[in-house]
Amino acid sequence: MSNNKKTKEKKTIASVIKAIEVIEYIAYSEKEVGVTEISNGLNYGVSATYHLLNTLKECNVIVQNERTKKYNLGLKLWQIGMLAYGKNHISVTLKPYLKKLKDLTGETANLTVMDNNQIVYIAQEESDKLVKMFTTIGATAPLHCTAGGKVLLAYKPKDVRDDMLEKIELTKYTENTIVDKEKLIKELEEVREKGYAFDNEEREIGVSCIGAPVFDINNNTIASITISGPTARFTEENRKKWVDIVVEVVKEASDYLKIIN
Repeated sequence: MSNNKKTKEKKTIASVIKAIEVIEYIAYSEKEVGVTEISNGLNYGVSATYHLLNTLKECNVIVQNERTKKYNLGLKLWQIGMLAYGKNHISVTLKPYLKKLKDLTGETANLTVMDNNQIVYIAQEESDKLVKMFTTIGATAPLHCTAGGKVLLAYKPKDVRDDMLEKIELTKYTENTIVDKEKLIKELEEVREKGYAFDNEEREIGVSCIGAPVFDINNNTIASITISGPTARFTEENRKKWVDIVVEVVKEASDYLKIIN
């Protein structure tokens, strides 16, 4: 083994990685979970899992139900998460533009960024309508079948985009999902040319979206802003009107970022 490889291996601590994976497992579980379930789900030994859970519990990162002996997330994570949210420059700075979009279109406005070949929702302004779309902050979604994801993919340099498309699994979620790579590339080129993207029930039947890119001072795409709502309200007339609104408001957001930076 080369010295270079040894150096690289020393840069990570396996137990820390495992602890984070335990936290993520608990976070994405719909209900509290026990030692055995976590152990089986992550393919860790029961003893090792138990020690990880005890450590996380001691740090108040997770809590244990005294009756069921199962685990859930603790308030410490919520506190850290809120601090991260408050320090996330984009999510705070661009919130007024999400509200403006929501007010002008009546639909939910979202701010997303790319992370590990997927999009992450980092801010949102929910529609005031009774029937509306909403997503949990921190939730993730695929790139290839969401308006925000397609925008972020479209504005990547061609070599980077093509490399990403080799790694992304083009999962078919609905009959409208584009799973042919060449067709997706063609659409991404159109997105880049027009400056906006649609999600026509490609991720979920009954849900449509329109998105546009947010640029930084160097004209790099750093985020996408979208509106999402029931397809029934995304009529041809509304689409034409909302595309102009989305593009204009997102341009204002980009211009503001460039000014303050």
